[in-house]
Amino acid sequence: MTTTQPASTDTVVREYVQALLRSQLVDEEARQQTIRELEKAGHRLIDGGQTGRSEDGEATWEITDWRTGALLASGSGDHHTYDDTTARLDPDGKWIHIDSIDNDPPEVEPAGLPASLADALQDWLGSAGTSDEDVAEFVGWSVEEVARHRDEA
Repeated sequence: MTTTQPASTDTVVREYVQALLRSQLVDEEARQQTIRELEKAGHRLIDGGQTGRSEDGEATWEITDWRTGALLASGSGDHHTYDDTTARLDPDGKWIHIDSIDNDPPEVEPAGLPASLADALQDWLGSAGTSDEDVAEFVGWSVEEVARHRDEA
């Protein structure tokens, strides 16, 4: 009887992390395409939201242009004040908050890995404390290639 040796665990893990990186890049490329289409259609992408609290305890907020970072409005008060200001400055409803632009990333199946290990690897890859150098060394890619996949995401 002949038995087939399964792929080594380190190979399976390495291939899974590589697939996650590729998935992140595909997702970000689709997001950038959506952004280009929205801007071409005349939408303005904004950023901002709650920034903290004023001395008297009211929520403070700001609205910025996502592309330029230019401050469009700021103030304090509840979400109604923010919404009223947005409606006044954008009467045609052409502003879209950048956080609402989200694609469903391609699913990466953790073939041969327990789900909890796959989750831990996703957390490791997404952590700000995980350097591109660490990822590159682990997956066998150049630091530049890893950075391109991670920076886009």
